[in-house]
Amino acid sequence: MTHDLHDDRSSATTSTRGHDMAVVLRFLVIAAIVVILVIVAVDNREDVRVGYAVGHKQGPIWVVILCSALAGAVIGSLIKHRPHRR
Repeated sequence: MTHDLHDDRSSATTSTRGHDMAVVLRFLVIAAIVVILVIVAVDNREDVRVGYAVGHKQGPIWVVILCSALAGAVIGSLIKHRPHRR
C-alpha cells in the first residue's frame, strides 16, 4: 500500500517540476524576444515613410517595428483564444 502512495507523490513532484520548467522556459523566450526588439529598435533610429490607405506619415523605424510586434502579439492572442464552434 505504501508503494502506491510513493508512486503518486513521485508523479506529482515530476509534474510540478515540468510545469516550473515550462514557466521558466516561457519567461526566457519572452525575455529574449524583448531584448531582440530593443536591440533592433536602438539600431534602427532613422525616419521612414509609412503609407496608409488615406495618406502617409514619417516616423522612426523602431516605432514601426514596435507597432508591428504589438499587432502580431494581439493577433496571435486573438487566434489562440478564439471560441470553439460546435
